[in-house]
Amino acid sequence: MLRIVPGEAALVHSDGGTSTLLISDLHLGLEKEMAKKGFRLPPYSVKMVGRVRDLGERYGTTRIVILGDVKHAVGKVEDIEWGVVPWFFDTMLDLFESVEVVPGNHDGNIKSVLPPRVALRGPEGGVIGTGRSRVGVAHGHAWPSEEAIRTRNLVIGHSHFTYEMKDPLGARTRESVWVSTTYDVAQLLEGAGWASKAAGKGRLTVMPPFNRMVGGQPINRGKAFEFGPVLSSRSVSLEGADIFLTDGTRVT
Repeated sequence: MLRIVPGEAALVHSDGGTSTLLISDLHLGLEKEMAKKGFRLPPYSVKMVGRVRDLGERYGTTRIVILGDVKHAVGKVEDIEWGVVPWFFDTMLDLFESVEVVPGNHDGNIKSVLPPRVALRGPEGGVIGTGRSRVGVAHGHAWPSEEAIRTRNLVIGHSHFTYEMKDPLGARTRESVWVSTTYDVAQLLEGAGWASKAAGKGRLTVMPPFNRMVGGQPINRGKAFEFGPVLSSRSVSLEGADIFLTDGTRVT
């Protein structure tokens, strides 16, 4: 069973006696970029660790899977990340029996800063759970694995979708959103280059970023939905999608 945590950018996956916490888009080290722009912020990673700890205790999760963009710098490892990433994951290893990472487009050279006990998957992601509880997980910047698509229950991050709202005075605000829609299994497999004959419809869940400081593109403006290979494939459509804020407010 897969359920959204009310008020949080997190999912809990239950399979028999095992519960897994799923989060995405940590962007550890974002503070350095913000400082270059003149914003002096306390280490936001400390707050994220606190939130993860609270979620683990509340739901009794023994495993955590992070769906990419662990760090913020693209390609290289910045000086701030040499400190904050190992510290973050050492703490995760204290909180959970198992810690896994699906790398995202910001995670170049991530292996060099991860503690050895952290399991690092390929960028295509993979599958968690067994039987009817199987869920495909990927970051979303690359085509998911064949096995992930075939679960018919695919979860990705990467997009940082927001919903733009306008008040009567013209002021605009943006809030992070969850997106849930269907995908055509055969078409997505074909787009990804897999020669599978599977058919039918699957459920796609796009997670909001766990780091609340990152920006996001409004899903209700322009072609924001066509972001990454999965969402820009002809297998997925925004029409009929469920879009709601992290507090549960439905906006479509």
